Amino acid sequence: MSNKNELKMSLQECLASRKDCSGEGRTLSLTDILDICKSANQAAPSKSLFIVLPNGEDYSGGIYLYKDNKLTLIANKEKTQYSMEIYPELIWKESIELDELIDLGLIWQYLSLKVESMGLGVSQRAKAPKKYNKIINNEFNQNYVFLYSVAVRERDRGALVEDTSKPLQKELESGTVLLETPGCYKDRAIYKNQYQGIPLDKAIFNQMEKEAPNHSTLHEISQLLWACQGENDHATHGNRDALEKNGYGRVHASGCAGYAVYPIVLVDQLANLPKGAYFYNPVGFSALNRWIRVDEKVTYDHAIHKFTSNNIKGEIEKEFGINYSNYIILLCIDRKKPCSGFMHSKIGKAFMDPKYWAEIEAGMALTGLQLQANALGLRWEKSIVSYPDNPKYRRLFDLDSAEQSINNMAANLVNLPKNERLSLKGQLIPTVLFFLQN
Repeated sequence: MSNKNELKMSLQECLASRKDCSGEGRTLSLTDILDICKSANQAAPSKSLFIVLPNGEDYSGGIYLYKDNKLTLIANKEKTQYSMEIYPELIWKESIELDELIDLGLIWQYLSLKVESMGLGVSQRAKAPKKYNKIINNEFNQNYVFLYSVAVRERDRGALVEDTSKPLQKELESGTVLLETPGCYKDRAIYKNQYQGIPLDKAIFNQMEKEAPNHSTLHEISQLLWACQGENDHATHGNRDALEKNGYGRVHASGCAGYAVYPIVLVDQLANLPKGAYFYNPVGFSALNRWIRVDEKVTYDHAIHKFTSNNIKGEIEKEFGINYSNYIILLCIDRKKPCSGFMHSKIGKAFMDPKYWAEIEAGMALTGLQLQANALGLRWEKSIVSYPDNPKYRRLFDLDSAEQSINNMAANLVNLPKNERLSLKGQLIPTVLFFLQN
C-alpha cells in the first residue's frame, strides 16, 4: 500500500487496512516479538500475557509468559505454526465480569493494529485452545482460561482498494446527520500514499500533547466513530458475500464478521445537533459504496440517526457517578448475533463458541475510541457498566426506540446483505460509556 517504512504506519492507516488474515506466518525476531507484546500489554498493563512461539533463530519454540517486558519459557511441549499466538491472562469464574472481557478485546485489537503496522495480520477464532489451557494450568496450579485462539499470521490480503462504482444520490431525511469524511480518506490521500496521520505507537503509548475537545464541529466525533466501528476496505461493497469471503469489513476485528457492537451517541451540546440520542450507521445508506452524493457534493458515507429527543445527561451522570460535557458514546452489544454468518450453520457451531464474543468485541471497538482520542490529543474517560443486564438501562437509554430505529434503517438499505448482519437479533445490552474531558 505504501513505500513508507511499515513500522511508521499511522493509526489511521492501520485502521483503514486492517483485515483478518489466514497465511501461515513467518518467523519473527525476538525484538519484534517483544515489541508486539509491549504494545498489546499497554492496553491492560496489569495483565500478564501468554505467548506461543515457533522455533526461531534466537529463541526456541514453546509457551512463554510475558511480564515486566521479558519472556519466560513455561513449557516447550507445544509450538505454533504461525508467527506467534497471544492469550491475555484470565481466571475462570462462574460468571466472568464484563470489565475482564472488555480488557481481552482491548488487548487483541492493540495486537491487531500493531502487527498490521509490521506487514502481518491476525486471525481470531472463537475456539478455546484446550491444550494450552491444560499445560499452563498444570504449570501454575491456577485455573486460567483462554477463550479463543488469536494467531499472528502472514498477511494474505490485497492492498486497500478504492471504490470505483458511481456514488449514490441521496437526500437526507429529518434526524439523519451525515458525518465528516474521516481524515485519511479526504482528497483520496490514503490511496495516493500522501496521508501522514499519527504514528501508531504514539497513539498506543499516548504520547500526544493534550488539548480541549472542539465541540463546535463534527470533526472529532466523526473520527472517533469511524475508528470505533467504521468500515475500511471499499473494493467489495457491491457484494456483501465477497466482503465476508475476502476478510474486508470494519476497522475492528469481529468473530466471523458478525459485528455485534452498536455505538449510540447521547448529545447534550455538539455543533448544531439537536439534543437527543443517535445511533451510528457504519455501513452507510446503500451497503454498496463508501461514497454518496448529497447536494451535488461527494462525501464519505457514514452517518448518525436520531431515535429520541430525550435529554438524559443529568440522569446518566447521577447513575454512573461521572461528569461529561457535551456528548457521551455508549457501546451496546447484541449477544444473540456475535457471529452472524458461519456461526448459524451446523458446521459453524462445531468449531465456534459465541459465548462472551460480543462483550470482547465491545473491547475491540472501545480500542478505536481510545486510540483515536489519543491521536487527536484528547483527554478521555470510560465507565464500564457494572450490571449491563439491569432492566433500568433499557428505560434510561430508551433502547427499545434504538432497536426499532436500527432495524428500520437496515430494512430500507439498498442491497440488504443476505445474512442480515446489519439488523439486531436480540436486545441491545449497554457495556461501556466513553466521553471526552475539557
